[in-house]
Amino acid sequence: MTTLLPNAHVGAFLQTESSLMQKQWSDGQVLSHLRWENAPLVGEGGEARVFDIGGERVLRLVRPGGQADAQQKRAELLRKTSAGHPTAAFRTPRVIDICQVGGRVAVIEERLPGVTLAVALKTAQNRARHRLICSYLDAAASIGDIDVHLPFWGDIVAPPGIRAPTYRTYLIDKLRSVRPVSGPLADLVMAQPEVMPDCLTPSLVHFDIFPDNVLVEAGSVSAIIDFGASSKMADRRLDVWSAVAYLDQEISPSATDSDRNVALDWLESKGLDSDYLSAKRWIASSWCFAHDDPAVRSWCRRVLST
Repeated sequence: MTTLLPNAHVGAFLQTESSLMQKQWSDGQVLSHLRWENAPLVGEGGEARVFDIGGERVLRLVRPGGQADAQQKRAELLRKTSAGHPTAAFRTPRVIDICQVGGRVAVIEERLPGVTLAVALKTAQNRARHRLICSYLDAAASIGDIDVHLPFWGDIVAPPGIRAPTYRTYLIDKLRSVRPVSGPLADLVMAQPEVMPDCLTPSLVHFDIFPDNVLVEAGSVSAIIDFGASSKMADRRLDVWSAVAYLDQEISPSATDSDRNVALDWLESKGLDSDYLSAKRWIASSWCFAHDDPAVRSWCRRVLST
């Protein structure tokens, strides 16, 4: 197990390593410089790779091109999220420190308990599996209960971010911003935002709740991670609809057809099934910019081609 450097030692790199900003370092160079060269990789996504640095903490190393100001905004969002759900059944990340090393942004966070739902689904069976899926959806539904209030509709962190005075305008402007950067998915017919149900009160929406971003322990959700780039102020139902949509094979290969049927039954039991397919098309359309991810590209193409 590696030894965590004191926060002051890490923060000192902000002053002493400015010359390293001229050229972005590799993950290995950053880890070696921070004396965590043996830290194991415990997770990764489109925005960052996560390493276990010991001391119940992890290093979230933002991929090349990531900006410190976006991570500061994310840290502020996480502070509001933590303060806004003190009695929630699950935990959310807590940022300890942010530093820049070799042109890269490194975020130190508290390590949260549990294993990913994706891992748990590889072995869970029968009633235990059913409980996991329902706990996953219950957690997604409760994100909107987190007491976060911001004076706009739209993206919270993502640069350049789309924000609008109404939800309907955001739905339209978001897809308008995606179209020019949809690359090999540009031929697809995107969703018509007009068919999406309207919403009058903005709530916090994670928008990236899928099995790799959900931790479980003792048969239920223990934490939801990776708030940030996709988070927005929008219709809280988006988190439920997207959590169900992301159980598709391309995104969640450890989920089964039976899991997906459980999720659809859950939607129906909550009266959220009638708008699901329209919402799913908008959700897939909004992800077309991420066409460099083969799984996302394949999923978007299938959803928008049917």
